[in-house]
Amino acid sequence: MGNEIYFDTAFGGYVKKDVLAKIEAYNRLISEINGMMISDASINAELLKIRHMPLRRARILFLPASGFDLSQTDSFIEDLEREIADKVML
Repeated sequence: MGNEIYFDTAFGGYVKKDVLAKIEAYNRLISEINGMMISDASINAELLKIRHMPLRRARILFLPASGFDLSQTDSFIEDLEREIADKVML
């Protein structure tokens, strides 16, 4: 994974702050796994917490607002999940 992430902006996309918080949590977990600073039980608990972090749709009152593109964000999060699964399986 690179240091920079680019998502398209779309109406009705995910709230940017929610997406960035979730990605940061995944990256922190990946760093802890790489540094072997976390046990298997802790990995599972942390993954569960991250998966339950909300990804709300951007809205102003009841109208869609600008946020990160849904499909790009979902795809990137799936890649992070796959990377964690690969590291844990080794």
